[in-house]
Amino acid sequence: MVKKQQRAQFGPEYWDKYGCYRTPIGFHLTILVLLRGYFIWLVAGLSRRPELDLMSLFFKSKNDFFIALAIGAIAIAPAILFCLRRPRDSHHSSERLATIWRYMRWPLILCALVDLTWLTIQAAHSHYRFSLFLAVQMVIVLWVLCYLAKSRYLTVFFNDWPEPTEKTAADKK
Repeated sequence: MVKKQQRAQFGPEYWDKYGCYRTPIGFHLTILVLLRGYFIWLVAGLSRRPELDLMSLFFKSKNDFFIALAIGAIAIAPAILFCLRRPRDSHHSSERLATIWRYMRWPLILCALVDLTWLTIQAAHSHYRFSLFLAVQMVIVLWVLCYLAKSRYLTVFFNDWPEPTEKTAADKK
């Protein structure tokens, strides 16, 4: 019943080839923002120019980098579950993942809140001198927080999970 009401709210143009809701671009951007410490680390590790210290451009100290990784770790579970969001053969694992996926909005909101708090603490340590870098990060994280809290499409997206695929006995052999 609930799925039929949701389908009526967002029509077929919002569905993918499996009949599930398409992933909104805002969700991808949210994951990118919340896991930015990991992405910066990855890009710095893959950089072929050791004289260009990307890490020092984004983090004042190693402590700031490790705190960014710890804050981003909260969003790793939703990101991993998102990667697993495709039709499965097993009904049991699909139901279990669907149940967990339904609540993955809350770790993302928690991560955004902790991230915003950390950015505010960083601003306080610099005696609230204006820093464009901190201000841009705070605005982006605030946007992410508002998006996670207010998006009606995300509510439907987190309540949707691909149905398990049906394989006949001939296909399994």
